[in-house]
Amino acid sequence: MDHGHHELTAANRDTWDSKAKDYDAKPWQKKIASQVAEALTSHADWLGAHWASTENRGCRLLDYACGTGSVTRALSTHITHATGLDISPAMLEQYTALLSSSHPSLHISTAVADFCSPSPDHALSGPEFHNFNIAGVALGFHHFSSPATCLSSLYSHLSPSGVLFVIDWLPNTVKAEDHVGSKRVHPESVQEEETEEWKKMKKTIKTNGFEEKDMRKLFEGAGFEDFGFVVLEEKFVLEMNGKKVEKTGFIAKGRKV
Repeated sequence: MDHGHHELTAANRDTWDSKAKDYDAKPWQKKIASQVAEALTSHADWLGAHWASTENRGCRLLDYACGTGSVTRALSTHITHATGLDISPAMLEQYTALLSSSHPSLHISTAVADFCSPSPDHALSGPEFHNFNIAGVALGFHHFSSPATCLSSLYSHLSPSGVLFVIDWLPNTVKAEDHVGSKRVHPESVQEEETEEWKKMKKTIKTNGFEEKDMRKLFEGAGFEDFGFVVLEEKFVLEMNGKKVEKTGFIAKGRKV
């Protein structure tokens, strides 16, 4: 039994359940959501999915670690069906509520799922959970206990020639001069001044970013071909533990054989 996986999953579920109702409420969170949307819409052709067409061709999206649905909303004009999967039931409730009101013509479904689990979830074995044209993970990858297991699971749920993308960030370190307001944070004092929210969030973070070579190895190890990697120009700015933290984002993609 993988106790590390179960502990991280429990920490993630607890954290995201508690944050579901105000997950996108803060200005910096809204800004990041808009950056994710812009990255996806501006790279839609580059992603190369079989998008929905005027000839009534449908496109089915698997939005994994979907949260409140920023990926689904960003791609709503390119798809006809969206399935949101998340380990947090509270996030799925928000996903359904927000999308059903803002995108009533989009076919929406959800399910609780943990694609990092070493044991397959037989509840997701039905045809409605397979043959997706595109699948994506946006800013959840660094929380996963086993990114390789997750990519293999996503691969199995795509259709032949289906595309997977991951939006996350490159590794970097927090600089002491990055701060919110006038309060300066020194490296030696960060540990003493950690907020309770940050202590809780830290428990959910597995990896401090990924390099292109890391993502290529993961994608190709899961069986994907046509690997692509684009670094995003505008940095993500997070406000964590009283500091502004800049992260350089990327989109990685691959195609199922």
